[in-house]
Amino acid sequence: MQHVRLASAILVGVCLAGVSPVRAQQAPSEYPGIETGKMWTFDVPPLDYWARRYNFRPSQQWLDHARLSAARLPGCSASFVSPDGLVLSNHHCARGCIESATRPGEDLLENGFLARTRDEERACRGMYLDQLLSITDVTDSVNAAVPAGAAPDRAATLREEAIRGIQQRCAAGSANANCQVVTMYRGGQYKLYKFHRYTDLRLVFAVESQTGFFGGDPDNFTYPRYDLDVSIVRAYENGQPVHTDYLRWSPNGSKEHDLVFVVGNPGSTGRLNTMAEVEYLRDVQYPAGLMQLANMVRVDQALSGLSEDRARALRNTLFGLQNSYKAIDGYQAGLLDPQLMAHKRRWEQDFRAKVDANPEWKRLYGSAWDDIARDERALAGIAVRQRYYSFGAYGTQLLQAAGLIVRFNAETSKPDSGRMPIFREAARRRLETFLYPDSPADTTSEMRMLAAWFGQMAKDLPANDPLRRAAFGDRAPEAAAHDMVAASHILGADQRRALIQGGDAAIRASTDPFIKLALFIDPVERQVTKQASDIQSRVSQNDARIARALLAVFGNTVAPDATFSLRISDGEVLGFPYNGTLAPPFTTMFGIYDRYYSFGASASSPWALAPRWLQRRDSLNLSTPIDGVSTTDIIGGNSGSPVINTNGELVGLIFDGNIEAQPLRFLFSEAVGRSVWVDSRGIIEALRRVYDAGPLADELTGRH
Repeated sequence: MQHVRLASAILVGVCLAGVSPVRAQQAPSEYPGIETGKMWTFDVPPLDYWARRYNFRPSQQWLDHARLSAARLPGCSASFVSPDGLVLSNHHCARGCIESATRPGEDLLENGFLARTRDEERACRGMYLDQLLSITDVTDSVNAAVPAGAAPDRAATLREEAIRGIQQRCAAGSANANCQVVTMYRGGQYKLYKFHRYTDLRLVFAVESQTGFFGGDPDNFTYPRYDLDVSIVRAYENGQPVHTDYLRWSPNGSKEHDLVFVVGNPGSTGRLNTMAEVEYLRDVQYPAGLMQLANMVRVDQALSGLSEDRARALRNTLFGLQNSYKAIDGYQAGLLDPQLMAHKRRWEQDFRAKVDANPEWKRLYGSAWDDIARDERALAGIAVRQRYYSFGAYGTQLLQAAGLIVRFNAETSKPDSGRMPIFREAARRRLETFLYPDSPADTTSEMRMLAAWFGQMAKDLPANDPLRRAAFGDRAPEAAAHDMVAASHILGADQRRALIQGGDAAIRASTDPFIKLALFIDPVERQVTKQASDIQSRVSQNDARIARALLAVFGNTVAPDATFSLRISDGEVLGFPYNGTLAPPFTTMFGIYDRYYSFGASASSPWALAPRWLQRRDSLNLSTPIDGVSTTDIIGGNSGSPVINTNGELVGLIFDGNIEAQPLRFLFSEAVGRSVWVDSRGIIEALRRVYDAGPLADELTGRH
């Protein structure tokens, strides 16, 4: 597909020019298959569905402009919002950039940042931005690489090799190309996404962390909400600001029942999972994951209480852990909901009935569900061993380093393609950075996190389990962790390097307790990993059969699961019933101050206000909308996505979903699940009245 940039000055239109949005009507269940959601790909937009449901059919020019104006950051979404390369995303998506731009004596995360001139913009080290140029269907090329009847593990290897070759050919000869083959419909289709990668990003604006995460963890995944979760960077290339398609700022924002679209990169959903797969998540994976996250949060909170320096160093880590816990807890709530699970079971039964009604489909695909159920039971049978016979240990660096040391010589002696990924040449820098850090391991952190891992191990493994005996025997978990860290010889880079250079003989003769434990774990971990990999290969093969059945029955009217690839989702601005009352479609700046004073005007509460917000209260139009909600379909990865209207103008910035939306990971519904976004009007009001950033607001709104 040839990439063609649209001139920024072109007014992007729609085929049905002048049509005003109408209130959305519930779509028929057969089209678009609403249970599987509305995360549409740009190469197969549901034009007939949009026309029927909203009386709106965008032109190809409108779609191309939306695609080229969107962008992807590591783990997040973003968009170009000015002719000179301004990029809008969330504050929490730019935390790494903000910290990398911080100079000695500053705390930009705490206090915010504004570059008043181009010269004051600061480099975001390690941050990059991808702009999607084209999408090409490569399904036939990938499938042709796998002969009929190939064993699942062999099929997976051949498929990976074919994908790697396609990506390499795509990127050849272009220094800025980033190519990715995206698996759609769980192996039913493969699409080649070609991106232009920008690596020179510079911080322009960031709110204070308290403003960007107003309400803290208590308000996370809730609505009504009062967050200004905003950051702005500028993209440069060859030392000059990037000039590309960008979203114009809506002068009037949006109103209730307006049709809006979210353009972003949703991370992952499981709407095409079988019942057996979601039951495995509900009964095995999520309970264990939530327990691990809870233990890690507890340890990091205790560490944060030891000193301000530790608290500052751990705030990003804690933010991520707490965010993950609340998200997974929301997913689990859906899987524990009998009504939702009954609905999903009926949907699967109806789908299978359609397959079984066609003799050819039944022959090709009919047994896939039962095959997956058998393999999910097998996965459950090895889950506990897989969890503990590993080097993860809640992220303790010493056991992970020991695992790498134990495997180093065996893996690096293999051909590059036959090594574990972390030992391949492409990952050399990451491997060396972890193995040979600038400073030795933090013994206090290591002891506490290892003790938490041992403590959970004592609950999950029987007393006679070989790993449990090898790890701490009859000792209390805390005592064992203390003894191991105190006796370790691999705290620093020099010690680790010497051990590796000494070869296998030195490693096996080592008295370091982490090396000894890693040597015990290594062969069992390889065995369990191989078991799990073989099972998962079979599951993936059957997932692909179900995906082909889905495409045979429904065609492209059913949206694929999220894959952190660019999607466009439709919906309307709409409040919802909650807590015995109604949540409004918008919240206003009045609510910021109401929350602050309602919780005692405490400087230490999650609803504390940054000093400048207290100082500028009287200068604000407090009726200005700050956050809004819509029935668009999002999930993690959509953070930073633009919300646009039918004119292709930006009206909002996605930063969250409400708690009612978390179970929609597995079965979508528009009843009460909502996308939560920062309103474009609130951003401009804050820039002008709170941050004295008039020139930046002018660039965003086109006033020069």
